[in-house]
Amino acid sequence: MFRPAKLNISRTGATFGGMVAKCLQTTGSVFQHAFTCLHLVFCIWFVNMVFGTTTDQSHLHPLESYGLLGCILLYSLRSIPYLSLTFGITNILGIVTMNTFPAPPTLEAVKAKIPFLCFRVVTRGLYPDLVKTNVERNIKTCYKVGLDNFKFEVVTDNALNLPKSALVRELVVPNDYQTLKHSLFKARALQYCNEPAVNILSNDDWVVHLDEETLLTESSTIGLANFASQGHGDIGQGVISYANEEIVNWWTTLADCVRVSVDLGMMRFSFRKLGCPLMGFKGSYIIVKESVEKDIGFDFGPKGSVAEDVMFALVAWGKGYKFNFVEGEMWEKSPFTLGDYIKQRKRWFVGHVYTLLSPEIPFKCKLGMIPTDLGWFLLVGNILNFPASFAFPIPLPLVMNVTAGSMGGLILFLFTFGSIKSFSSRKYGLFRKLLLIFATIPVIPLAACLDAIASVYGFYTRNSGGFHIVMKETQKQTKRQSSQINMDLI
Repeated sequence: MFRPAKLNISRTGATFGGMVAKCLQTTGSVFQHAFTCLHLVFCIWFVNMVFGTTTDQSHLHPLESYGLLGCILLYSLRSIPYLSLTFGITNILGIVTMNTFPAPPTLEAVKAKIPFLCFRVVTRGLYPDLVKTNVERNIKTCYKVGLDNFKFEVVTDNALNLPKSALVRELVVPNDYQTLKHSLFKARALQYCNEPAVNILSNDDWVVHLDEETLLTESSTIGLANFASQGHGDIGQGVISYANEEIVNWWTTLADCVRVSVDLGMMRFSFRKLGCPLMGFKGSYIIVKESVEKDIGFDFGPKGSVAEDVMFALVAWGKGYKFNFVEGEMWEKSPFTLGDYIKQRKRWFVGHVYTLLSPEIPFKCKLGMIPTDLGWFLLVGNILNFPASFAFPIPLPLVMNVTAGSMGGLILFLFTFGSIKSFSSRKYGLFRKLLLIFATIPVIPLAACLDAIASVYGFYTRNSGGFHIVMKETQKQTKRQSSQINMDLI
């Protein structure tokens, strides 16, 4: 006797509802990205309009007005923005050609086939409560996603005495440990992890490098699992945002908004489309296959230890390893003081200089960074361009004027869009978020001045040594975390 199949209405309804929700999410994502592109166009148009880059300049006679020396100085100043042309083009391509509001990643791999992930946190051991708290939070995030094949490896100069756990391995770097090339700082600790007597990883495992303040999110954890299991590349990196936890310093947090935009623009384009770290590399949110890490290592000597992350990336690029972008964002905090902000940027600049001078890196792998870092060093001149363009106008070809104006518009966009991505309407409310977006605009000249001070200061004190660690905890946070820590790890 024929019996009609029962229709599972509830399951069908749930499936249909899920399809509708996904469709709405996709539509909203496309609309937000389209608005972002319009935002970019508006910023470029606005700056070109303010500076009058398309106005007739035939009445200007600079040689008569300023003399030969004045002309040389003014035209030299006007040429500085073009050093960042590659930086600008890659940011625009990354923003325009790839959705800036992608849907959260979903786990695409069978959990049983996800390779072993070793989350490696390097610390001097100055903030033990912070490390304990963040390791606990990150483990919970991994569990929430469904990962079970992972371990946290905390590498420290000073013992933290973390609670014993099958998921946490504390490695104290011996005081007398020395690498073959006498590497220092974080590079020394990372190289210690690669020593045969210390390393417990196999070649098919993956290492995820985190700073002590870095927090995983569900989206970044899923992105890491997908990256490792699907062979997207040998080395990956994703977006870090800086306004999700308690904000200690609003000035530095607003200044760091630009880094979120650059991650979604230049970095994403370089990694996903070009497969290389064209203009640099961050020191955290890195995923590397263990076989690659063993091959390259971190023993770059004292000068290569200042920016060991960039050294590692460019050496890997020179050896032909493939880079790609990791979906999902991680959370960190901006420097707590303007002094720390300058010292952090100073170390980055000095590290870049030493990297570009290193004979270990092929020249072709330096081509993207050379003009950008030169522009960074000459940032003081770029800042002077703003008043000079009004006080001492000089004629330039239309295309050069519009290009320079467009670079200024791009900077305005990168800061304001970064604040759009950084500050959640759910957390701050729409009105307060709009205020924060507009508050980012006056921070632009402040950030430019601080970065200019850092580059000049770094260049003239590049041989002074040292590796400045920015403050990671306030006294208030230390007391709060000390009372909350209850490591209940398996």
